[in-house]
Amino acid sequence: MRVRIIGAGAVGAVVGWKLYKVCDLAFVADKERKEKYSSGIVVNGDLVHFPVLTPDEADKADLLIFAVKNFSLDEAMDEAEPFVDDNTVILPLLNGIEAESRLSSRFGEEKVLYGFITDLSSVHEGNEITCFSGGGNIVFAEKNGVESERVKALCALFDKGGQRYTVPDDILHEKWWKFMLNTCFNTLSAILIADYAAIASNPDFIRLVRLEAREVQQIARYEGVTISQDDIEEMIRRVTSLRDHGKTSMLQDMLAHRETENRYFAGAVSRLGKKHSVETPFSDFLSILLEAKRRVLSV
Repeated sequence: MRVRIIGAGAVGAVVGWKLYKVCDLAFVADKERKEKYSSGIVVNGDLVHFPVLTPDEADKADLLIFAVKNFSLDEAMDEAEPFVDDNTVILPLLNGIEAESRLSSRFGEEKVLYGFITDLSSVHEGNEITCFSGGGNIVFAEKNGVESERVKALCALFDKGGQRYTVPDDILHEKWWKFMLNTCFNTLSAILIADYAAIASNPDFIRLVRLEAREVQQIARYEGVTISQDDIEEMIRRVTSLRDHGKTSMLQDMLAHRETENRYFAGAVSRLGKKHSVETPFSDFLSILLEAKRRVLSV
């Protein structure tokens, strides 16, 4: 299988590290980033010289994985377009709840699977990634839940590469669950500068998580998705079980003075609240507070 990945950060590099020995794998990048990756990428101490292709060097991908941040998706779609033909399967591993609709508008709904990655505790510094969680778990499916041939093919690929995965019956519910996790834990960890060990030992942090989770739960209901109290408790249990010094992606971006996905997390809850005429005061506050924190750290 010809697999092309766009995005060589904490998600893309770790997935590539799992799969490069079992398929024809290359990263997609512009000329500047290709030069940056020329010295190799280190994943858990393993230096790998992944093939890197620019849009001018494009071939046609069987599987195209998007592993970029939401704010980079438009640029990534431009770079990835030459790699897409009628038979290409597109798998987004972005946070948030909007990537699939954006990719479908660009490339056609029939090409796009719904997906994300979870249980990925890692630190990304330069061209070096340390993953504490065994590579994370890719959650993916057809939007309608059908066990298609392309889903089966991806399962076989991931089995061969030792990449953990889950194919849920209701991918929309799972995506909203992950969105809730990102909105609660990424946002608060970035504001409070807390790694997973600090989160797990801080009951007041979890009190804040519950406040935000209730707003996400309410907005999800207006969007036709039910998030239960059990879902909230499972989210808290899952994150607080990570007691290492890994950091959420948003915390890493904050500390590195990079742009964050704030507007796709708490900001998205606020936008959807306005859409449904529902007040979201805690999400509004967290979204503004995170931007204020980012500006303070960048001075």
